[in-house]
Amino acid sequence: MQKQREGTSTERKTISAGELYVVLDREFRQRQSRKCTSCYILLPYRVDQHDGSANWEIILPPECAFGCSQIVEDLVEQYSLVYDLAGGSADD
Repeated sequence: MQKQREGTSTERKTISAGELYVVLDREFRQRQSRKCTSCYILLPYRVDQHDGSANWEIILPPECAFGCSQIVEDLVEQYSLVYDLAGGSADD
């Protein structure tokens, strides 16, 4: 019997793009420098993945002096192990 890798799609919770956005935005605001007033989280979007990775991506903010892009990259790395996006069909 093969042991499944941690973070595979069978272990991720399926949520809507809006729900994932709320989670990412909340975490981003907690970690973001109060001095940065221009960076923000965009709505994650669904992508087809065939390698077992998360089925969503997000557009990163442009580089800024406060490191917001790196914060978003870290959040994506963390939450891509936890969540998948629900599909657009009634089956998901």
